[in-house]
Amino acid sequence: MRDDQPTDGTEHDASTAKEFWDLISPLRNLFDFHARPIYRGQGDAEWKLTPSILRSNDHHIYSFPMTRVQSEDSITRIFAEIESLRVFAQYCDTAGLRIPGDSIEFRDKHLDPRRVIDAIVFQQPLWPSDQYFEIIALAQHHGLPTRLLDWSRSSYVAAYFAAIQALRRTGNSRLAVWVLNTEHIPHLLPNIRIIRVPGSNNANVAAQGGLFTLLRQEYKRGMPFMGPACLSEYLQACGRYDLVKITVPNSEAPKIVDLCERHGVTAAVLFPDFRGAAQATLDYFACLARSQWADGRDIRVDPPLQAPAKSVE
Repeated sequence: MRDDQPTDGTEHDASTAKEFWDLISPLRNLFDFHARPIYRGQGDAEWKLTPSILRSNDHHIYSFPMTRVQSEDSITRIFAEIESLRVFAQYCDTAGLRIPGDSIEFRDKHLDPRRVIDAIVFQQPLWPSDQYFEIIALAQHHGLPTRLLDWSRSSYVAAYFAAIQALRRTGNSRLAVWVLNTEHIPHLLPNIRIIRVPGSNNANVAAQGGLFTLLRQEYKRGMPFMGPACLSEYLQACGRYDLVKITVPNSEAPKIVDLCERHGVTAAVLFPDFRGAAQATLDYFACLARSQWADGRDIRVDPPLQAPAKSVE
């Protein structure tokens, strides 16, 4: 396959946890030989690949009076997003935490929306620009909604997060692991950026093999953002389908959590502190609560080995 040849977007619907596990195996070649896949788990297969801040027009980050009046204007939305980063940096100061690349010059040039808005309007074709990548990644990883999507280099880590989210849901929906081939980013997909955070500065990122995708959008004064906010829709608009979705019924989530634990992926490993150990304990009992028998035997994908029956002489 040529390097510039798009692959077909595919969805694989597994029936069992074991079938799902085989599909997400790092040994399985879902793309071509040169592919560089990353993985994202979601507790509902119907959820789109849209960052949380963009899933509706009324996110409370866009709560300025000006933004409420001009809710669709791209410039006012940029203003609000910069203001959220300024407030985030301010609270980091209160906690004695240093943000990446911090300096008086950085804050004056990039974290004061009133000072930078002219440069945003007249100089930058895409939002956000490179200067914001590190602080946005830091904010996203610690819970502040941004334009980033969380991914992992490990398919099993993605499976864990999908299964844990699914355990908290009811109904007959399906969970999903998305697989993105990053081989053609950014030379054929210029609006997508892969953002990596140094693991030396964040134990959770290191343990999870964490990284982010950022889909940048074009903008113009007085107009909404141009182009899709959803990653899969952007890939389709570019005529590229380097994306696979693997799904399985939510009822298989306890078995997937068990498989993750057998492969060394638990909350205690992904969040290496006391809180992670407590979460791993809660995960364990959540799986038992969702199992058919009180002792949780149905969680095991493979039945336990039975001792051979003694012959009767």
